[in-house]
Amino acid sequence: MKKVLVFRHVPHEGLGSIEPFLNRAQISIDYRDLFSKSSIPSHPSDYDFVISMGGPMNVDETGRYPFLAEERAFIARAVHKEIPVLGICLGAQMIAKSLGARVYAGAQKEIGWHPIRFTKEAKSDPVLGGFSASKPVVFHWHGDTFDLPTGAILLASSGLFNHQAFRFGRNVYAFQFHIEVTPEMIAEWVVKGEAELNSLKPPIRKEVILDPVSKYETPLEQWTQKVYPKLFSSLLVSKVGERV
Repeated sequence: MKKVLVFRHVPHEGLGSIEPFLNRAQISIDYRDLFSKSSIPSHPSDYDFVISMGGPMNVDETGRYPFLAEERAFIARAVHKEIPVLGICLGAQMIAKSLGARVYAGAQKEIGWHPIRFTKEAKSDPVLGGFSASKPVVFHWHGDTFDLPTGAILLASSGLFNHQAFRFGRNVYAFQFHIEVTPEMIAEWVVKGEAELNSLKPPIRKEVILDPVSKYETPLEQWTQKVYPKLFSSLLVSKVGERV
């Protein structure tokens, strides 16, 4: 059975819609809940895929969150060994940082439902190439951004953040947006993030985030179910080359 390592930084930012997809494919999931001091494995080669999830912290808050430095070093080793890696939101920033890029606060926070547009380079991408003509509306909740790492291919941008998705090498993907989000996750995030929403200028009312869920959840789900088989293709092929 193939095995996926998942770094979770806060309890409410898990795999979302990715988890049932991996479960259906009978992929073993090893959650490392870093917020509860779970250990970081020593050897990336013990896993077939590494996923780093989101979180409210900045990648450089290593004094407050010491696990960030260790996780970043682990990601760098995984990339070096050409193990597939996916980073979402904070996870994308962790990948960028591990590749030597600068991570910093954006001009303003991007929270809620906003479209992304694919770059011309995305047309030939193994995962996103079939969707490059579309402008999917996806969910965002981030304030930090990053420079594009040297050698990385920019795949998507948004109105507020130029660097929304990139690929490094053949099998390292970083998504600043939340491809994995479910309606239940959004409802929980709005509650936990209410103080942050109210502190913005102007504040973001929770209804602005929650009301569009019914409009966008089905198109997002339909899109992700086409993306996931490509994104996780290395997990769906057995040693003899047959799809699981």
